[in-house]
Amino acid sequence: MDKPLGNSDAQTLKQDLAQRIRAIRIDLYGQNGGPLLAQALEIPFRTLHNYESGCTIPALTILRFIELTGAHPHWLLTGDGDRFLDRAGAS
Repeated sequence: MDKPLGNSDAQTLKQDLAQRIRAIRIDLYGQNGGPLLAQALEIPFRTLHNYESGCTIPALTILRFIELTGAHPHWLLTGDGDRFLDRAGAS
């Protein structure tokens, strides 16, 4: 990035990430699967709900989310490209 993010840019990025986290949750766990994903992430459901509402997500939680769901980090950040990593080569 050429310039630092302003507050509105950072807020937009957080909202976009929250929407993508929710989209993956719906894809893998269904519309009402929040409690299941929260349990798998070992966090309270209310915390997951807050993340999906745009609260800052800790790095460790994002890393666990990526590992658990196979979400592509680039897609989570930008919304571009493949939503999921290719797991064919994963052991």
